[in-house]
Formats: sequence, structure tokens, C-alpha cells
Amino acid sequence: MSGPPDASAQDVLARMLAFAEEAAPLALRMRAAGLQMTNKGPDLSQALTEADLAVSRLLHARFGPDLIEEETADDLGHGAAAAMLARDAWTFVGDPIDGTRPFAGGLSGWGVMVAACRAGWPRACVLSLPVWNEDRAGPACIEPAEAARGLLLAACDGRALWAPTRGGRPTEALRVLERPARRTGHVGWLAVAAQRFTLDYGRGWFPWSEGGSISDAALLATGRLDATVVNSMLWDLAPILPLFEALGFGLFHWPDLAAPPAALIDLFDADLSGHDDLWLVCRDRAQAADLAGAIRRAETRSSHP
Repeated sequence: MSGPPDASAQDVLARMLAFAEEAAPLALRMRAAGLQMTNKGPDLSQALTEADLAVSRLLHARFGPDLIEEETADDLGHGAAAAMLARDAWTFVGDPIDGTRPFAGGLSGWGVMVAACRAGWPRACVLSLPVWNEDRAGPACIEPAEAARGLLLAACDGRALWAPTRGGRPTEALRVLERPARRTGHVGWLAVAAQRFTLDYGRGWFPWSEGGSISDAALLATGRLDATVVNSMLWDLAPILPLFEALGFGLFHWPDLAAPPAALIDLFDADLSGHDDLWLVCRDRAQAADLAGAIRRAETRSSHP
């Protein structure tokens, strides 16, 4: 279904929250029932399950032709995505399950997420991590779907919000989330960035990753990380940017610390990938400069013996 083009940010937030309240329990039930994980072609890092496809179908059912999402983005193409994102009308960008490998493997670093974009930039978002409060006092296990405790994060009108969840649904009203004050010395270090860049631990930065973009966003928002890096696809970045911005984090290009372009789509190539660029998510320019000094481009390995 498509919504009115003049809907308020609060209206689209309500639509995204309603989607998450359907999608998270669906994913939990399918995971508890058992899943077969496959891969999207020869790249073994691109995992896929039936739950990804089920949540993809739900995204299309809830947001209709105003949607860009991972599983069908190849059919859309860069030009059509650019035109949709540039409109004054709302365009939704979703990732059915971010962190498919930890999802299928019984770990906590996964969730469903969607952003509402307008006039070229994401303005609001909802991220649901249904098992984020997994008990780590014992061996990893998959809880019954209805008992799973998790975290809901959202951003709208410049405010970051959060609520605890059980069974994928909020158990309390959304409350304001403030930017964490403490420092940990850790930076989010996703797999794609790890392939293309190296981090000098001697500069006092240490990597931490638990799955994908959504887990990095949760770690940063809840004070486990000081900063993170972005080296991703359109649907990985759009749903987390409004949360970062609401918490007062900025986006800085590595290594020159240039500001991001005015249009989100200009961060991505023809395949809607930003893998050739690294962006730093930091509190301010000084922190970004310090982190940038600890990062090097990884050496390209020769294909010859």
C-alpha cells in the first residue's frame, strides 16, 4: 500500500513501527522453526533464508511502489532509485533482515529495519533487534519466539527513541534516547571494511562487530562503541542514518573528512554499493580526524604466485 505524499514524519513513523511489529515476530517464529541458509551466488558473504524473503514480501505489502529494498533492488536499478529518493513524496528503504548469518546462526546481531526518505535524504527510521538482550551468561541458544527479549530503536523529527521488546513487540512506550557520554575506545568494523582497510590498534582504536549495520547502530546508540564506519549498500545505510544524526553523530569521508553529498544516492555507485569509499560516523570532526589517522587502505593482494 502507498501512503499520502503529504503525510507527516510522525505518520510515516507510525507506519514503520507497525511494519516492525509484524516483521520481527515473523522472523522470530521462522527462526525458531528452523531455517536453511543459502547464498546469493558465488559471494558466500551474502546469505539468504526464507525469512529474508518473507519479510521482503511484507515490506512490499506495507509500502508498495514507494519501496526500495535489498531483495528486489536489482530489478529497480540506480536510476529509478535516484528518482524515487529525490521526490518530495516519501520513499521507504528497507532491509528485510540485516545480519542474516547471526540470525540463522542463533546469535543476537540481527534485525529488521526501514527508513523513510524525502527530498534526497532519510528523515526517519525504525530498527527492531528482537533478541538484542540475549543472556550471555551461558551457552548461546534460541529462545521461544514469544519469550525473546530485544530492543526497538527509532528516530523522527530529530529525536532518537527506544523501547524494550518481547517477542518482537514493544513492552513499553517509546522514550527519548540520549547520546552516550562515556568513551570505550571501540569502533564498529564491518566485514567489508575489514577487507579493504586496516586499523592501527596502536592509535587506541579497537574493532567490534556483531553482524551487520543494524548491530553497529545498536552498539553505537547504546554506548558500546565510540564511533563506527560505513562501507555499505544503500539499504544498509539509509535506515541507520536518521538514528545517528538524532544522536548528534556526523558522517565524515575518509581520509579527507569531507562532508557527505546533499543527496543520499550520491554515496553509492551503479550497483547501489558504497564499498569503494569509507565514511566515519563520529561525534565531531576532531574525533573523526583521530579515527582517520588510525585507518589505512589495505594492500591489494597479487593474484600471481
